[in-house]
Amino acid sequence: MEWELKSLRVLGLFQPFGLTAERLQSSSEFSYSLFDPQLAQSEPSSHDAHSVLNHDEELFIHGNRVVWSAGQQVRKRFTTSSTVIQAAWCRFSSVKEPLLCVLCSESLATFTPAGEMTVIPFPHAMASIWPVPSGLFLQSAPAENTFLCSTMSTSSASNKFSQTNIPRPLASLSHLVLQHPLEELQDLQYEENGSMYSLADANEQIIWTNGDVHYVVTYHKGTSKHSIWRLIHLHSEEDFTLNGAKVVQLYPLEHTNNFSMRRVWQDESARRVAEQVLLATGDSMPILCFLMKESQELVAFSLCSNEESNCNTVTTWTIHAVAAVPVVATRPWLRQSGKQFDLITLSADGNLFLYRGKHQLCQLKFPWSTLNMMEQQTNDRKKECIVALGDPVQGRLNVITSSGQVYRCSMNHHPASALVASCMMALEEGLESSLHLKLLSSLWSHSCLQEKNISEWGDGLGVDVDVEWVFFVDLLTKWCRGSSVPQEKQPMPSSSWEFLLRSNIHSKNKGAFARLTAPLLRYEEVHEAEAHQGYDHIQYKDILTQILIILHAVYEDYKLNTLHWRDLEALASLLGRIALALHEWNYLDHYARDFPGLFGFFKGLRSPISWKSLKLPFNVFCCLEDIIRTGRPINFDNTLPSFYRNKDCACVNLTRKVLSFYELLTCKGEVARVLPSGLHVEIAHGSFSTPEQRLVLAMVGENFSLADLDRLPAGVSLLLRHASNSCREAPPSDWCKAAYVLVGREDLALMFTQKQTESKPTYLAAPYMLHLQPVPSITCETLTYENATTENVSAVDKAIDGMEHMFNGTIQLRFGCDLRLNEVRRLLCSSKPVAVRMANPPDVTDPDMVAQQQAQLWQLAQRTTSLPFGRGAFTLATMRTLLTEVLSIPKLVLAGCLPSQHDAMVNLDPSTGNLSDLTSWPEFHNGVAAGLRLAPCQDKITRTWIVYNRPEEPSFSHAGLLMSLGLQGHLRVLAATDVYRYLSQEHEATTVGILLGMAAAYRGTMDSAISKILYLHIPARHPPSFPELELPTLMQSAALMAVGLLYQGSAHRLTTEILLAEIGRKPGCDNVLEREGYALAAGLALGLVTLGKGKSAWGLADMSIEGRLLHYMSGGTEPGEGRHLTHDAASGNAFSSISRGSDDLYQNNGQVMEGSIVNLDVTAPGATLALGLMFLKTNCEEVAARLATPDTHFALEYVRPDFILIRVVARNLVLWDSVQATENWVQTQIPAIVKEYIGSSLKEKEGSDTYSGEVDMEALAQAHVNILAGVCLSIGLRYAGTCSSEAQQLLHHYALYFLKEKRSAALVGGTVGPDGKCSYVDRGTLETCLNVAVLSLSVVMAGSGHIGTLKLLRYLRRRGDTSGAISYGNHMAINMALGFLFLGGGTTTFATSNSAIAALLIALYPRFPTAPNDHRCHLQAFRHLYVLATEARYIETIDVDTGLPVYVPLEVTLRETASHAETTFCQVTPCLLPERYMLKRVQVCGPRYWPQDIRLTPCDLPWWESNDLSNPFCKGILLVKRKVGARSYDDDPIGSRSLLSRTFEKTLKAVKVSPAVNENLKVDEIVSTFSADPSLRAFAHMICTNSGSQFEEFCLQALLECVGADKPALLQAYLSFYTVVEEMIREVRGQPVCSTSLPYRSLYLCSLKISLAYTEAIGTHSLELQGEPILQRTFIAALAIQVDDLLKPQSPPDHGVISDASRHVTDLCNYFHSFQNDYSWICPTDPFTLAYYLQWYNVPCPSVISEGLQQLGSLFTLFSTKTDPSPSMPLLALVLPGTKAKALVQINQLLGC
Repeated sequence: MEWELKSLRVLGLFQPFGLTAERLQSSSEFSYSLFDPQLAQSEPSSHDAHSVLNHDEELFIHGNRVVWSAGQQVRKRFTTSSTVIQAAWCRFSSVKEPLLCVLCSESLATFTPAGEMTVIPFPHAMASIWPVPSGLFLQSAPAENTFLCSTMSTSSASNKFSQTNIPRPLASLSHLVLQHPLEELQDLQYEENGSMYSLADANEQIIWTNGDVHYVVTYHKGTSKHSIWRLIHLHSEEDFTLNGAKVVQLYPLEHTNNFSMRRVWQDESARRVAEQVLLATGDSMPILCFLMKESQELVAFSLCSNEESNCNTVTTWTIHAVAAVPVVATRPWLRQSGKQFDLITLSADGNLFLYRGKHQLCQLKFPWSTLNMMEQQTNDRKKECIVALGDPVQGRLNVITSSGQVYRCSMNHHPASALVASCMMALEEGLESSLHLKLLSSLWSHSCLQEKNISEWGDGLGVDVDVEWVFFVDLLTKWCRGSSVPQEKQPMPSSSWEFLLRSNIHSKNKGAFARLTAPLLRYEEVHEAEAHQGYDHIQYKDILTQILIILHAVYEDYKLNTLHWRDLEALASLLGRIALALHEWNYLDHYARDFPGLFGFFKGLRSPISWKSLKLPFNVFCCLEDIIRTGRPINFDNTLPSFYRNKDCACVNLTRKVLSFYELLTCKGEVARVLPSGLHVEIAHGSFSTPEQRLVLAMVGENFSLADLDRLPAGVSLLLRHASNSCREAPPSDWCKAAYVLVGREDLALMFTQKQTESKPTYLAAPYMLHLQPVPSITCETLTYENATTENVSAVDKAIDGMEHMFNGTIQLRFGCDLRLNEVRRLLCSSKPVAVRMANPPDVTDPDMVAQQQAQLWQLAQRTTSLPFGRGAFTLATMRTLLTEVLSIPKLVLAGCLPSQHDAMVNLDPSTGNLSDLTSWPEFHNGVAAGLRLAPCQDKITRTWIVYNRPEEPSFSHAGLLMSLGLQGHLRVLAATDVYRYLSQEHEATTVGILLGMAAAYRGTMDSAISKILYLHIPARHPPSFPELELPTLMQSAALMAVGLLYQGSAHRLTTEILLAEIGRKPGCDNVLEREGYALAAGLALGLVTLGKGKSAWGLADMSIEGRLLHYMSGGTEPGEGRHLTHDAASGNAFSSISRGSDDLYQNNGQVMEGSIVNLDVTAPGATLALGLMFLKTNCEEVAARLATPDTHFALEYVRPDFILIRVVARNLVLWDSVQATENWVQTQIPAIVKEYIGSSLKEKEGSDTYSGEVDMEALAQAHVNILAGVCLSIGLRYAGTCSSEAQQLLHHYALYFLKEKRSAALVGGTVGPDGKCSYVDRGTLETCLNVAVLSLSVVMAGSGHIGTLKLLRYLRRRGDTSGAISYGNHMAINMALGFLFLGGGTTTFATSNSAIAALLIALYPRFPTAPNDHRCHLQAFRHLYVLATEARYIETIDVDTGLPVYVPLEVTLRETASHAETTFCQVTPCLLPERYMLKRVQVCGPRYWPQDIRLTPCDLPWWESNDLSNPFCKGILLVKRKVGARSYDDDPIGSRSLLSRTFEKTLKAVKVSPAVNENLKVDEIVSTFSADPSLRAFAHMICTNSGSQFEEFCLQALLECVGADKPALLQAYLSFYTVVEEMIREVRGQPVCSTSLPYRSLYLCSLKISLAYTEAIGTHSLELQGEPILQRTFIAALAIQVDDLLKPQSPPDHGVISDASRHVTDLCNYFHSFQNDYSWICPTDPFTLAYYLQWYNVPCPSVISEGLQQLGSLFTLFSTKTDPSPSMPLLALVLPGTKAKALVQINQLLGC
């Protein structure tokens, strides 16, 4: 056969880019490989052809470097410690991204695309690596043996870019498997005779693998035989598919190794090793090709898997070739089946051929002339030839010539025309293999493809898509001529000799004429050609019949995509020619109805032999209309081709989807993946309760996006839009993102995306979410001071105060338009001088004035140094830092300014007091406050940044920063060496900060390394042989608390014993003044270790913890020595005995001798709180009784009043559920004896007879106020973070009560107050009680910014300006309360979990320091532990369309508890939600936003972390979508400006009627108040102008309807239907029409018919869907009436002038009688009107009419008369179902006349 030569396209000279990148010469030692870019992609490519990367990428190896490049740019450089042998990409099953495996002699290095490296050592040297699916094979080889590596090329002197030969030394274990970079290497196993063996034969060398195919090729050196192995994944249950066929059956085997091989083929005889192994693709199976160099043959093996017998059938054939490469040439569009490889072979004579499987398609030629033009040479290349091929990637390859040059060539013939590509793809999928190969051979050998040098379809350079279509049509047209045109008669013989050769005598006796070879052969060839001509005619007809059916399916599929309508006419013309050639009248009639210009094909068409032989074409529009009208699926057995039922058939994929969607709405009950009609449909995961919801999930399962929905014809899309719109109100909560986008809930879609940070992007929804703005985070906005508004910060100096970032839109929206945030910032600012306001009497001298100024400034300095406590809480977790910036710490400015002297500066005199004591620990707290600004979830805090912020000299501020970082969990990044460097500084504050910070960061983990560091700082626990360390008690107290944090909730026995002993430790050599703080720290730490365990702590029952703690509370002598030793022996705790010896040593060397009596002043607070924390929330009455308040005079004398406060708190911690925020409950906490004497005044008691004078009224009064303070603290802890109005009112009442009592106590002369306590309670005690009350109040209202509480705190803070009696501790409490009230800027609050209550109790310990350096009773650093009790339960709502925070009402439901029933209340966002254990349901309510319903399961767990994927409130953000017609609550608080549709209509009419009055009111601006969609505003601006035309009026009304009903997608439907009817009317009236829409009006009419059926079927039994039609019934009905009037025919004229209407009747008459006459009758004078009529009324084709009349027979003539044809109407309706009544009347009239 003579082939047409097709030319390769030369891209240019080839040289590895690595030579340029590494600046090497060609003679250097290197190797390289070109690979498909999909190998290095983290996610597999989409099946869409447009998303496939079409370029080459390169791996270049030189020495110990690997260069990865693409597009002449270096992507990455990888460097190893030794010389690189080989590099290849590999994928592992448990690793999401591919890994670059770099082989060295002794190790394997794996690199991620980002550059992360993992080194895997080898047990011995390996020679090569072989990627396989989900793993990597490694093998060693004998040193003298060399084999070809199919993945790499190397340089050599003889061949410039030839393939490399890698030596493989023999080793003990030659074959290994790597299944994961972090797993151990395993042996490679194979199966033989049902048993598993390790492949230990070093002679069995792997010569080929592939990362996508489960086959391995080996060559045995000893037997010289090749083997093909099938790779089996032992633990996988899925079968491997290639090209849609199941190639490998994978099943689990009982074995530890996950990989196994099974031999499927082996050479029968010995042969040399194959030079190259290639992978190609046949019809549906992979083909392995062995290039045998010695025989110059390409041996191909087609592998066919037999699933039942679990074996493979191998088919072998041979192709003569010296070189070959696999390329993607003839099937680049079949992406769903993976790569489709063809073969380009090089013959021994230098010719190139293209093969598909074993079928040769064409011969290729190399364009030598093009090379001369490229290289500007005139050399004669006749002596030059091709010697080798290599480096194939997709459709490109390297061609190596005899001169040594390497050229990069392209062989990708992918059509640039989408129509040609669709037809080719359809023929590929639909035609039989043999017929398709014949067509493909004809197409590739088509001479037209060589014209104008058009040979490269893939690149699309200089290619005209119309020319491609012309070539394709020309080929099929020639086939049509060969099948339909009758063969011409043979001419008469020109001579007698020819007559004799054709005679029968010659045919019988042709053997006698053997010598007449030349003329005999000529005429025998003619005779044989004549014989084969009839056979070819039949074969071409069969091919054309299949082509017609297949391309008709493409035609119907294109009708469902409006973007393809421009190609429909060309395709219809082609199909019309094929139908004409096959005499398929019905097909031609079908295309002529869609495109009336094709009626011209009927000229000269012969009548069919039999009408019954004609086939009815499938009509997708009629099928969809029938489904809507009947409400049941259509029986597709006869009308639907079989390939529609193939879910992998891409050519009809859209048709299959739409048909299955329509059928799914009619199916009731459960449906499978295969519908009753045989169509396949995928339903995405998710719950559904209605057919509409099921349809939405099916659309998601089929990857049907909003873009696909918009491309559907308007009428077809209505039913699908109706289903999605009905699901919009309340879609199920378990849907995926794509489902929410389909129903128009972008808010839920983005919420779903934010919950899944690693989820794949939903490409189908991307174009419809471009207008959405990025959602701001409440913790990521770090705004500078300059970005805030001027009016908001006018009262604050521009110095950095650590709060400049607080004024962003999110936090300001939290508190509205008031200035409370500015006030808090002013109150907590410590970076500017404070105002010193003093009277200036004339009799005061200047020295006295200066002394008074210094005295007042000293008192103000006490307040200034306490401000960091409040500022830290106020700015908690509100900022993110940058790695390149040092964290700024605000200054503590102790200077003052004199407003009366023009703000003159006054510095604090150092002689007034010790400034170092005044500023040292405040600087620590200032550093804590600065560090607490950082968000705990920030992942940018690294070890490098922490070390970068470390100062050269240790400082208190950096020590505080370390503690704050630990509280936020950031100190986990520090290494042990970093901790050592900090501790080796021997700086007291730094040690405290690092100990507490590390313990908080590792809270509850019992980390052994941290534990050793902590115990090192507790000298009392050191063994006697340990060197003596002099550590301050303050540092030891911090270490004890850190131990408690580290072992929190663990009930660790040894730790419990140590802490229990430390509570009562005797004084030693250290500072005895801080013993109370040390014992308190030990008690609190003990409470943390046994937190909430009560008596259920496993392993602590024999320790008598309650008894020992009660002993420390009540006093008495210490237990005897023998008893203590016995206890230690029983417990097995030798460490206690050792430490006790240390205690004795310290006691003997100490300054205080306490003897055996327990010092209650030291042990009681810690023991009391330890017991309360141990039995927290246990409601144990026994323990609560031991913590009861003293109720006798003797008991009151025995217990210190401030200890009574602690007892009340501890008792209420135990009886947690009994705490109530009521006055009655408060009174129950006061003993009767206190009520009796405190209830009346002192004078009344003195006048009574019962007064004996022996009652200690001071003890009673002190107990009373302390009990009330303890009750306030208990209520504060119980209702922490709840914002309970009852608790707030009660605590506010008692705060005012204490303030009133203090005022009375402040009177001079002992005047009796209202209740008689002023003489017995000092102001310091009342101030402490007042501080406890306001702290409790702020804890309850934490984060709320309550105005009443803010006013109270501001008043209390102002008292220090005039009174000097308030200490540093009092200021600290007030500032802490102020910070708690605005905790985290209103975004954070407190929790009531066990750990949170313990942390709050430690921070709120009711013993406040007297000076900044006072740590005697309570370490000040513990005050910052409140951070561990915080929860970010803040939630804000973001408008998904604008990206701005908005006010939205929420309905919150709390679960039912023992104390209250299920409760529902409303809040307006931004707000704080209740705790997780109470939260049951959160709903977005109100008429302005689309509802959301978040249902939760209450559980006793902390609030979700910000990076928790299960968090329903992702990062504290709830995305909402505003309904059309409503404004935001910020713009319209009371709803007076929200416009309804009718109001909007009136407004627009006002714009049109009186533009002068409303000249400032524009349509687009009004539309923007309804919808945030920019396309609608653009439509209003461009189209809906005030010109007054009818079309613009309709556009305005359509816009009104769509925007008012929140259905903007329907605007396309309104416009398309309106315009097509208007154009038809204009055409009939003879007015100018739009020529571009003329060919498609028939299609628009079909779409209008479907929409009419939809509006009529909604609400009926045929289509039971929810709601009303989304398109107005009246609009569609009005259009239908207009079309009926337009197409209404009139009676034919007998004589006179022929009008347009009469021509229409004549055309109909000829059409209906065409079955009785020749086809030439169908030549309408007005083809467009005829086509419109046939389409609109569903008139069947003449063959169906003829068949129906034949069924009726004489009945039709009997019942039909010319005057009254109505009796025959039922008969016609019976035989012509689906035809409208008006058309039946016309048929009856025209056929009966």
